[in-house]
Amino acid sequence: MRSFLERISSRKFLTAFAVQLAGLVALLRPAQADQLGDAAVRIAALVVMVLAALGYGKLEAALDSSASANNDALP
Repeated sequence: MRSFLERISSRKFLTAFAVQLAGLVALLRPAQADQLGDAAVRIAALVVMVLAALGYGKLEAALDSSASANNDALP
């Protein structure tokens, strides 16, 4: 298992975090447009945030799985 500081300094985490921030900004401060465009921006922001979180979780799980498999194979 990697330490917490190693996890939060990885490029995968930083990319997922940047996407989360961009989604949050789009949710809270969307460009001033008509209501339909506003709703589309909010829905897209939510979808991107969920997909980024799920993708990051899947990558970390795969890395943890391969790391534990490598540790088990060592004598």
